[in-house]
Amino acid sequence: MKSTTPIIRRARFAGGAGALLTAALLVTSLPGTAVAVPVTAAAAKAADRDCSLEPPAAEKSELPTGCVSADVTLDRVPAVGQEAEATVRLDSEVAVDRAQLSIRLPQGLRISSGDFGTPAQEGLDTVATTTVALDPSGTAVTFTVTAQKAGPAQIQADVVDLDDPAVRHTAHATEEITVGTTPATSHKGVKGTRSRAFRQNGDEVKERKAAGRQKDASALAAAESGEICATGSLTYATYDGEWQPGKRFSVAVMGQGTGDSSATKLASGLTDAKDGTYELCFDHDGAPLASMWVQFATTSPYWEVNDMSGENPYVVATAPLTDVPSGTTQSFGAASPGALHMPAFDAFDVLNKVYGVRGSGTDCWTMEEDQDCSRLKARWAPGNTNGGYYSLEDRSVFLTDEMPDARTPVVHEAGHNFQHLLYDWGWSNGGDCPSPHYLHRTSGPTCAWTEGFPNAIAGYVMGDGRYYYNTEAWIDLTQTGFQDPTKPPSRTNPDNGDNSEVRIAGSMIALWRELDGGPQATLRNMDTYPSDTFSEWFNTDRAKSEDLSVGKKARDILYRHTIDYRDVKRRENLVNGGLEDQGEGWTWDNGVVGSYSWEPARTGKYNAFMGGNGEAGTDRLSQSGVTIPRQGTTVLEFHLKVASSEPSGSTDDKLELQVVADGRTTTLYTWLCSDRATAYTKRVIDLSGFAGQDVTLRWVSTEDDGDRTNFLMDDFSVSTTRS
Repeated sequence: MKSTTPIIRRARFAGGAGALLTAALLVTSLPGTAVAVPVTAAAAKAADRDCSLEPPAAEKSELPTGCVSADVTLDRVPAVGQEAEATVRLDSEVAVDRAQLSIRLPQGLRISSGDFGTPAQEGLDTVATTTVALDPSGTAVTFTVTAQKAGPAQIQADVVDLDDPAVRHTAHATEEITVGTTPATSHKGVKGTRSRAFRQNGDEVKERKAAGRQKDASALAAAESGEICATGSLTYATYDGEWQPGKRFSVAVMGQGTGDSSATKLASGLTDAKDGTYELCFDHDGAPLASMWVQFATTSPYWEVNDMSGENPYVVATAPLTDVPSGTTQSFGAASPGALHMPAFDAFDVLNKVYGVRGSGTDCWTMEEDQDCSRLKARWAPGNTNGGYYSLEDRSVFLTDEMPDARTPVVHEAGHNFQHLLYDWGWSNGGDCPSPHYLHRTSGPTCAWTEGFPNAIAGYVMGDGRYYYNTEAWIDLTQTGFQDPTKPPSRTNPDNGDNSEVRIAGSMIALWRELDGGPQATLRNMDTYPSDTFSEWFNTDRAKSEDLSVGKKARDILYRHTIDYRDVKRRENLVNGGLEDQGEGWTWDNGVVGSYSWEPARTGKYNAFMGGNGEAGTDRLSQSGVTIPRQGTTVLEFHLKVASSEPSGSTDDKLELQVVADGRTTTLYTWLCSDRATAYTKRVIDLSGFAGQDVTLRWVSTEDDGDRTNFLMDDFSVSTTRS
């Protein structure tokens, strides 16, 4: 019989694609692996999906559990001219035949020995790679580094499975050091967010000009009498070494009137929104300035990237010029941040893409603001592991060390911040995000909406319709077609319907590309009408905007992405789907259908309660004679809630969905006790593969002796849609 003691659910704050954690006020955002897999693949995937290695992360980190972890150590911090032995320790819970290990070193450090190929220059960094095999016994790779110049440095190690570059099979690790001129001045760690600008050489400047990324200095107006002008540009390099203009960064001209006077801000503004150039002039008459320099910061009136305190932007200053006379224009050339802080500038510039699609009609993010704009805020630091989420409390994005490399996670997290701002700092906490939860799996309607929207923003503004988990693994947000139930749910075979983040993202991207002319009208609509779910946004709030269609073309676009809001006639093929008519049409055993005060129905009085015994046993629920028509699309929908006291990652208790047709039993899905869902979550399954047959739908739960798992189900529906 069912236990009358409610199960205490243990929250597992790890991984997922955007759960709201009420206590910590976080919106998490790193999609990972599948939550439920067909039983035919469960055994093969068990070792993979239950990996427990976790990155060395701070308390709030929401990085997903992985199968591979990495750690970088040095036997000492070298001074200039000295060597040190570096060791990369790679632990893996699965065997990986071919993994690529990449070592990224800044200028001033080089690999002087080790089994690596010829290093390649990427931006300001040098990258060396080698191929290794991983197994559960652990792997260690050692090499020697030589320090060539003083200053802060970051040794980065990235490992990826070349045959399966999924997020579970990648790892990132760093070691931050400060190289001194003597051993006494060398130490672990780096301090501060200020650094000296790296000035590109003449050939690089010519390349910038040839690419049209820098104004010709000769075309700039010369300084008039009684003023001084400063000209130049800001550039930065992405993770893969592509140089980009630094757009809309704060830029200021600093100076000293005399050698012993305090530094003064003489002029300020933003770098150009197209090519990252600047021309700042200020009044100055009299004796030459003792010194003058230019500094850039990762801040603007609209967004900012700070260190982990949230208070300090990253500042880069050029070398000073001395004895600067009045009536002159001083060119500072093309300046770039040092390698250590380059990702902060990359993250800042990525947010230009989000800013570029705002629909406010003002310089601010929303229609209500036209000055003193609210800012999108992000925090990042070299080596940081506390990231992968948006904090509602801090109204700030937290980024891990490697997230700017993939770029998409930066946009995704900023999308949370943007939605929060559009909703006037309101947020609907539906409590329906499983923990962990994943981009390609079904979650709750509020969870899917608050995650699907920033995914759509990311896929649209980056132009490729993808979400990159890291530099190697990604998912196509725009894929169409119903899930193949004979294959495991995956990044290429995602769950169906409007409770699936990827389906919402793909639908919105397609609407923006094919019908709406971009996301601006959607953003204005969201600025006016806050929505709790995608269904509410499309069917209720979108319909209120004259410049947004909800007609046949819009609904057909959604249907391609398995979200069916079409105005068509439906045929219901299931009897008593709500279980309210005393279980008519259903067969069950062990008191499965009933009314349980400690595990209430989603709607009405009755629900199906399977498992929950804490001892070895099997429960069954079935309905026979379910007709699957030959024409049209037939789908099964029901709502499932999973509460378990089993340890995280356990596969001891399970719930199977079976279809019996022509005497053959096919198991379509298996949900495990680790697939916790704290609220009823809609599941949508395509049954069109059984077209033309009368079938039996059967759910079978299996428990072992020990901790209990409650599988709760309600509101079943089998419907056929014909266009």
